[in-house]
Amino acid sequence: MKTIVSCREDFADRDVGGKFAKQKVMLDAGLPVPAFFCLTVAFYNEVFAAIRPAVEARLKAIDFADMAAIQQASRDIRAIFDGIRLSAIQLGAVLAAFDAQFTGDTLASVRASTVGHRLEESEDSIDNPFAGMSETFLYVRREQIVDKLKHCWASGFSQESLIYRHAQGMDLLGFGVAVGVQQMVFGERSFVMFTSNPNTAARDFVIVAGHGIGEGVVQEKVEVDHYFVNGKTAEITRDLQHKATMLTLDQNAGHGLTEQPVPEALRQPACLADEAIEQLTAYGRRIEALFGCPQDIEGTFTADGSLYFLQSRPIAFDYSRQRVWTNTNVTESYPGVSTSLTYTFARYFYRVIFYDLYRMLGVSPRTLHDNFEPLDRMIGYLSGRVYYCLSHFYLLHKQSPLFPLFGASWEAMIGLTSSYQTQHTPTLKERLDRLRVWVRVPPAVLATVYQYATHERRMADYHGWWENLVAPLRGKDFAQEDAMVLRNRFFDIWTQVGNYWGVTLTTDAYLIPLYGLIESLFRKWRLSDDNPGLLSDLLCGDEKLMSVEILLSAVGLAEHVRANTPLRALFEQHDDRTLWQMARRGELDAGFTQKLDHHLHLFGDRGLQELKLEQPALRDTPWVLLRMVKTYAQQQVMVASVRAHELKVRGEADAQLKRKLAGSPFKLRLLNTLLPRLRRLIRHRENSRYCRAELFGVSRKIFLGIAASLVRQGVLGRIDDIYHLTQDEVFGYIDGTGVTENLQALAGLRRGEFAGHQARELAEQITTLGAVRNNAFDKPRETIVGSGQLKGLGSSAGKVRGTARVVLDPNTVEAIGPDMILIARETDPGWLFLMLASKGMVVERGSMLSHTAITGRKFGIPTIVALPGATTRIPDGARIEIDGSTGVVTLLDAPQAMADAPSALEEVAA
Repeated sequence: MKTIVSCREDFADRDVGGKFAKQKVMLDAGLPVPAFFCLTVAFYNEVFAAIRPAVEARLKAIDFADMAAIQQASRDIRAIFDGIRLSAIQLGAVLAAFDAQFTGDTLASVRASTVGHRLEESEDSIDNPFAGMSETFLYVRREQIVDKLKHCWASGFSQESLIYRHAQGMDLLGFGVAVGVQQMVFGERSFVMFTSNPNTAARDFVIVAGHGIGEGVVQEKVEVDHYFVNGKTAEITRDLQHKATMLTLDQNAGHGLTEQPVPEALRQPACLADEAIEQLTAYGRRIEALFGCPQDIEGTFTADGSLYFLQSRPIAFDYSRQRVWTNTNVTESYPGVSTSLTYTFARYFYRVIFYDLYRMLGVSPRTLHDNFEPLDRMIGYLSGRVYYCLSHFYLLHKQSPLFPLFGASWEAMIGLTSSYQTQHTPTLKERLDRLRVWVRVPPAVLATVYQYATHERRMADYHGWWENLVAPLRGKDFAQEDAMVLRNRFFDIWTQVGNYWGVTLTTDAYLIPLYGLIESLFRKWRLSDDNPGLLSDLLCGDEKLMSVEILLSAVGLAEHVRANTPLRALFEQHDDRTLWQMARRGELDAGFTQKLDHHLHLFGDRGLQELKLEQPALRDTPWVLLRMVKTYAQQQVMVASVRAHELKVRGEADAQLKRKLAGSPFKLRLLNTLLPRLRRLIRHRENSRYCRAELFGVSRKIFLGIAASLVRQGVLGRIDDIYHLTQDEVFGYIDGTGVTENLQALAGLRRGEFAGHQARELAEQITTLGAVRNNAFDKPRETIVGSGQLKGLGSSAGKVRGTARVVLDPNTVEAIGPDMILIARETDPGWLFLMLASKGMVVERGSMLSHTAITGRKFGIPTIVALPGATTRIPDGARIEIDGSTGVVTLLDAPQAMADAPSALEEVAA
């Protein structure tokens, strides 16, 4: 292995570390990267061999429970490195490499990069970024290079590196140190860019920028702006700060750094213009594509506007602790707070039907078995609300080799404004396994084409099966049946559901990309420029849509009322509940009553929030239908007018499309082929949704029958107590698999929780780390906060309470309390011991990309950065609560009851 390599030579990660290997890749790809050369790990090994015994002896003596002992050991080892004397050959090789790469007056940066004996333990690896722990020296002259080399080598044993390796269970000697010497770029505006949001895992860009060189931004030494760029729409959201300071070359010394004031005219405006942001995001996509995973990229703009990239490393997402949640689509079915029974029943429904779907799509039984846990937990229950677990949806959908073809359309269909990074970058073995996936693509395509070609027939078979199953069960009352009989009936029904329902989900699999294709054609051909609703108008007019038939049935009842003068008079005189009682007593027109009963029998499961079991169905509240009928009768709504309006809209849309494409017969013929297919798919989806409402209606009746039996036995006090039990608790009590006898106590507990959930308002998108209940779900507030609250930038999720410990100098801290929340102006890697001992962290400076934020996310410590004046506004010793998601610090008047969370250090020790 060579001991020195230039950026023009080929070398591997294990020679120079990920930092410079990635710069080489970017340079070879034509990206703007300053020239450099590297002293490889082989050079380090040469010089380290002589001092290894002394270093090893010093490491063995460290007591990692004693911060002072760690600091002393680090100082001792640095002194050992300072004593190294390079041979004449080694010294000559270093200076010759400098002279070959640069002119003699070039100022350089000198950066260390640790390279683990196991590559996954190397700096800038996916799992172990070692953010900010290796030494970096800027504006270094040629004659200073050798001294800086020694300090870079010694930084592998800095106190923060030692603490990090010990906390991660790594070998303290299991690495080498490469050092890169790179031409110094005189940056005037520097940035750090994430190609994925590290706080939420959204596939959006986050850019942090400040004046001066990048060291000020990365080390939290200067004020910064934040720019958030949506990955789908490129929309830019800005969080601008007053930027008073910058780091730059110390002109007096001719080398090194100094802090200088930002010119007054540049302090308030945005550091980066929109054009610069667009340029960065375009490069960011290229760089991410080069390395195959989301990247943390550092760079700078010089005075003439030239852009240089100085580093790129993988974003250290902790996928083992991360869950991404959304209710953007599922809230349509389960709005607001849902009961325990509704949630657990819905979770069972998702598992059963998606199992059938994946089976139909050709996913193997082995794969389904291996993914049973996420399949069983496709939805979650956060403070009483139903959420999709996107982490599991992505994982499961990607089992199909065709997901790349419909993934973006699926995201749009469920209302996601961003994609999400929910899985780690594949290893080499996993990449090879994924190559084998391509072998499955042709069969998957053939199966999909066959299923689409036979979709009409299979949907007809599905509806025939469903009608045979549900017809004898519509409106049936199970109140007098035995609980075990009802339990068995339930699973008999659901066994069939598991064999037939998957075809309804294939409808969406075809509908989503087809709609996306037609929508893109409309945009490309500018068909909707003067009429944005044209496509929507072209999709109406299907006579076989169940939702329309239900509406027309109700309108028909209203027509009967209007046509019958005595009946109309009764509707004008009485309220809807009285009218229902009269209908049951036979006091209304017989023909009307017959039509009313027919409507309730066929369509009685359609209603508001029809998938929530605690919500009564229309057949259980028939007066609601009479209220609708009265309204239609008063508004003169007629079946013929409803149909005529729909046909008129469709006819005008057809004519408009024909006019717009009069000179393009091929385009018109293509759309006239695709639109009927899309209308058929929409009809199948809407009609199967009513089948779903009937399935839930029958299941609701079964649960109510079981509840009646349990009330008769004295197990429950009220029929509606059953809604506050889980499905497994209900069936477990009946069939002997349950673990709780006192169902009433559970129902009472859950009823109280249900009421408590009502007052909360939750965020639409939630990303959690670690135990889900330890995270905040509440909808983020605006920057205005209430009395006793301060607001910064949430950078590591979690909510904790503890005692504020204001620390201005980490070296002055001798005792650490178990309840400490660290309050500081800023931190650097030297604070790691204190950070790991903290329950939470609040700092005045920093960004979502800073060392404080990265450490918080890595070790699961709730963290808030960029809270101005935190060390003076938060009293030392005060009881506070911090929310690492929203960035809110609440000053508590007095200690309040809350389970004390252990510090990260306690967890590491455990």
